Amino acid sequence: MQWLLILVAAVLASEAFLRLPLMPAIRRANRAAARSVRTLRSARISDHWKERMLPVYALTIARNSVLFFALLCLAVLPALLLGVLLPGGITAWLALLIRPLNLLLLCGLSVLYLVIRTRLARG
Repeated sequence: MQWLLILVAAVLASEAFLRLPLMPAIRRANRAAARSVRTLRSARISDHWKERMLPVYALTIARNSVLFFALLCLAVLPALLLGVLLPGGITAWLALLIRPLNLLLLCGLSVLYLVIRTRLARG
């Protein structure tokens, strides 16, 4: 029973990762970080303008970092809620998932599912 739940958890988490907009949040944060570095290094930009723009970039980076974390939590939520089906509840499910072999199995199944799913989607 637990192996089947681990397989279902891997599939649910993988599907959530595929469907949630994780990469756009990372790209926006990276773009803002690159712009802030270019702004700081540029000798043609005044210090006054740098003082005005760096907080804007910092806010963009912070907002997208929090969004990325929230999306990660949301992606893992379906797999976490499977613990309701286990006799010991979510506590027993988390204790089961913490075991190294189960973590490796969960990660391996997720990667395998993602590879198969993306190859089938491409045609």
